[in-house]
Amino acid sequence: MRRTPGNFYSHADQAEYVALSRVADVVGVPAHVITNAISNGTLPVREVCGCKCVAVSDLFQFREGAK
Repeated sequence: MRRTPGNFYSHADQAEYVALSRVADVVGVPAHVITNAISNGTLPVREVCGCKCVAVSDLFQFREGAK
């Protein structure tokens, strides 16, 4: 698995995470859409290694729900 800045892997729950600052670029939607999703609880934010992140699995679910 290739590592890039802003990507994290949590061994505790064996999930991959993307830093909050990169979520809009990864998903390909405007930042205000991500902000709204976080505000209304659609997209949960977790802290991994001191960085606020969103699980990749949650991003897939969000992306599928947005279509």
